[in-house]
Amino acid sequence: MLKEHLYHLSKVIGSRGSATNKETRAAVYTQDVLSGLGYKTEVLPFRALTTFSWLYFVFYTVPLIAWILNIPILSLICSVLFFLDLNTFPVLSRIFPKRGSQNVYAFNPDLTGKKVVIVAHLDSSKAGLNFSPALVKGFRNSFLVMAGSMILAPLLLFASFIWGGAFRWMALLPCLYLAFTALMLLHREVWNKYTDGANDNASGVAAALALASKCKNEPPNGVEVRFLLTGCEESGTYGMIDFLAKHGDQHKDTFFINLDNIGSGNLYYMSGEGMFPVYKANAELIDTCSTVAGCRPELNVKQGVYNLLSTDATPLLARKYKAISFLALNDEGLLPNWHWPSDTYENVDIKTVETAVEFVYDLLKEIGRKNLYETRHLRNTR
Repeated sequence: MLKEHLYHLSKVIGSRGSATNKETRAAVYTQDVLSGLGYKTEVLPFRALTTFSWLYFVFYTVPLIAWILNIPILSLICSVLFFLDLNTFPVLSRIFPKRGSQNVYAFNPDLTGKKVVIVAHLDSSKAGLNFSPALVKGFRNSFLVMAGSMILAPLLLFASFIWGGAFRWMALLPCLYLAFTALMLLHREVWNKYTDGANDNASGVAAALALASKCKNEPPNGVEVRFLLTGCEESGTYGMIDFLAKHGDQHKDTFFINLDNIGSGNLYYMSGEGMFPVYKANAELIDTCSTVAGCRPELNVKQGVYNLLSTDATPLLARKYKAISFLALNDEGLLPNWHWPSDTYENVDIKTVETAVEFVYDLLKEIGRKNLYETRHLRNTR
């Protein structure tokens, strides 16, 4: 059924923009599949931005406005709010218009053991010029220049306000760079379309559904496997942020395993992720992944670090939850067909998705084995 899920999400439903009707169709589809497997399912509604473009358009244009008006404090406030939103702590985005979206949450009430939540996002992104084959190789470097500009702009503006002279013209450079980035976002929003999102992230959702079937037929001992399929990841990881705000207290000791872009390339478990800074994944999950990788060398799953964009694991790690992400990268360390029209069903390597399912299932069994051992050891020491 893995290929059927992937085909239905990326071809039958197709592009699934954040908080759109097609994202809702994907949620209904996954809920039907999980309910059909015998899981208890819940739809968890929330409201969120439909795109990150307009929010970051504001972030990238305010420094130039601050330069024109010679108000450095405006640029400083903008930079602080920018880095908060970048690290999944939304502030300015709260005042932007929102639409309804939903998470799908599923669990088997008959299971007990270590709680593990398999996560994958339902929505797909719009294409953008900075994700084009000609520019995407420099994405990380471009981001670092942009983040540096967000730091430099207020510093140079304050220097200009105090001392004037050359500092004013020096301050203009990062402001202009940010304004150019804003124009690229404007182009993305006005002229580009949503991708089919086959790799990003029908592959992750299909793998989660395949794991749900496998865990229903052969439940790993010692673990209670749950599933969280999120909305609005592409517009700012809002589905996960909302889930943690409303249900996080119930999951302080839960392991979260995030599946994202696992449809082409070489599969990695990420020991760290985040744009600025990079957050370290849960040490116990890293060690357990390393154990499974050592036991299954033929799967060729490697350890890596992901620092291109946020995933649903980023808000988890930023809030000290126990999480790890699986992503597949090409030889250049990039996500294949990332946020580009070529992200289609035909360009997914189903073997990579199958590898993810097999590895994560073994990971669940290893988590269960450790949990049962620790439980017995605790009993024996009492």
